[in-house]
Amino acid sequence: MVMKRGLDQTTAWLMAVMATGVLFSAGYGVSKWLGRHSTPTGHGEESAAHESHGDHDASAEHEEHGAKGEHEEHGAKGEHEEHGAKGEHDEHGAKAEHGEHSAKPDHEGHGAKPDEHDGDHSPKGEHAEAKPHWDYKGSQGPGHWGELGEEYKLCATGKHQSPIDIESPSGNAKLLPIKFHYQDADTVVVNNGHTVQLNFPRGNFVEIDGDHFDLKQLHFHTPSEHKVSGAGYDLEMHLVHQNAQGHLAVVGVLFEEGPANKALAKLWSELPSSGEKLPEPLLMNPKSLLPPRQVYYHYPGSLTTPPCSEGVAWYVLTQPTTISSKQHEVFTKVIQFNSRPVQAINGRTLVKSAR
Repeated sequence: MVMKRGLDQTTAWLMAVMATGVLFSAGYGVSKWLGRHSTPTGHGEESAAHESHGDHDASAEHEEHGAKGEHEEHGAKGEHEEHGAKGEHDEHGAKAEHGEHSAKPDHEGHGAKPDEHDGDHSPKGEHAEAKPHWDYKGSQGPGHWGELGEEYKLCATGKHQSPIDIESPSGNAKLLPIKFHYQDADTVVVNNGHTVQLNFPRGNFVEIDGDHFDLKQLHFHTPSEHKVSGAGYDLEMHLVHQNAQGHLAVVGVLFEEGPANKALAKLWSELPSSGEKLPEPLLMNPKSLLPPRQVYYHYPGSLTTPPCSEGVAWYVLTQPTTISSKQHEVFTKVIQFNSRPVQAINGRTLVKSAR
């Protein structure tokens, strides 16, 4: 009996130990399960929220609202392109600002270039902006050039504009003759829609008061832009020169009806249509287009086409050369009219050379 009672006690003890182990194991499993699936509190809540909104974690939020997104919408690059150095420089920056107010002659300050005298303003680069279109008639004619764009305002406000009516010039014996150093050259002949123009390579130049000016191009206007004592001419040629400092000197040659001009005969036989150029270079010696005597009128003026830049030195030869009525008719079939009206003198000094 004693042994049986001892065995019963031992068995009961063992069963109690086993029961305790099962409860402990079960409790641990429940506790572990609850730890995974219960709703935490305190700092655990922030962690749970971060996990439950995994689509809006720091990385995603950064991409939506952070540095990258903000940079693209309002950041340095976008702001730079809209208001920054590059855009500001293009429109109002250092080059334009200092060019406009520099101590250099006005024609440089307002952007005068040899190829602008004929009005060829087509974009020269991928990012170049097309300038306002202008013409010789209607709402885009000379009376409205100054209204077409800020870059053309000088056409309306300038005080030293060209062409002019050359009247009562004073003689100046100190004016030196122009030395023409012209020779045969292969020229590119283009019709830019405003005129027929011949572009020259280096090699042709003039000497004016000891200064060297390279011939860049020549072109034609009909009827003449300059008048002499109120009288106009059938045609006018402008030979556009530029020196090393960028200053422009334009020699004007007047044409009146008379015998056919032999020097023009070859060019006139194949004038390009608007927007075209001759497929092959044309051999031309510009000296053949000059009159025998090179006495000249001289005054400070401007380009006669937009942007009407001032600071251009004008030398209009006093002796006209001739063009036949047939030759004039041939030109007007290609360029009907491209003449700016004469402008006010505004107190400028007009002189005439002695020889």
